[in-house]
Amino acid sequence: MLRSRSQSSLYEQEAKFVQDRITGVEKYFAELCSIFAAFTRKAARLRDKSDEVAKIIQTYADSEVINRSMSAGLANFSATLSVIGDYRDAEVQRLDSKVIVPLSQYAIICKHARDDVKNTFAARDRELTRRRHLDKVRERNPRNRQMISQAESELTKASIEVSRVVKGLEEQIDSFERRKLHDLKSILLDFVTVELSFHTKALELLTKAYQDVAAIDEVKDIEDFQNARGEMNGEFRDTLRVPDSVARLDTVGRTSFRQAYSLTNLATRFASSPLASQKLANRGTESADSIRTAYTNSSESVQVEEYPDSTEETESESIREKPVRTRQKSM
Repeated sequence: MLRSRSQSSLYEQEAKFVQDRITGVEKYFAELCSIFAAFTRKAARLRDKSDEVAKIIQTYADSEVINRSMSAGLANFSATLSVIGDYRDAEVQRLDSKVIVPLSQYAIICKHARDDVKNTFAARDRELTRRRHLDKVRERNPRNRQMISQAESELTKASIEVSRVVKGLEEQIDSFERRKLHDLKSILLDFVTVELSFHTKALELLTKAYQDVAAIDEVKDIEDFQNARGEMNGEFRDTLRVPDSVARLDTVGRTSFRQAYSLTNLATRFASSPLASQKLANRGTESADSIRTAYTNSSESVQVEEYPDSTEETESESIREKPVRTRQKSM
């Protein structure tokens, strides 16, 4: 009796140990599956963004028509990024098939292992029930050998069932532990292999991308740009050039306008200045005085010459006075 109780207690402890192991595997494998799934989603987003970068660079390369070296370098760089995106897509698919799927299967594997543990507990409970029934029969009908024998046989069957279930549980939990170790090792190795494969190819392609960008000839592209700008400036000057006749008319018009404007300003300034008016008046007075003086002198000279001369000389002198009057009018 005591031996049976101690054996049942051992079975119970073993089943509890196995159940704790299954619970730990289920918990941490679920966390690993979740974190690797997040890692894969991030890699997929990075793949999509890499494709967008390659598309924009290719569009820019197609639109560039002057810097031919830069256009070729950008086109090669975009093609290299596209190939890297293809390898990253392969990385995402391999991570999904070799890491996430095996880890996600452990939810079902742990469920089956837990069911096996439950079967073990159920068998142990049946054995305990049969044992209590046998004890009751012995207490109530100690002399009824038939009932006691039937109860003992049922207890024996239950004990055999418990032994069988416990033995099967031990085998199953050993298999579960071996599978867990093997799968975890394989999953992590596959993860490292996938990442190494991708990064090896990415390193090779990124080296090529570096060479494509470094091959851009800045000097040649600057020369092409300057040549294109020179041609554009020549065409712009041609469109702005006007006929020579129109240019001459415009020049004459501007010159006459400036002269008229300058004479008008000069007259206006002289007319508006009191000092200038006074100077002009003084100059006019001086001119009149000089004319009068010259006329007086000429008259006196004529009169002086008239007294000693004869009539003929007077006539000749009167003829000489005409040029003097003419000069006075001209003055």
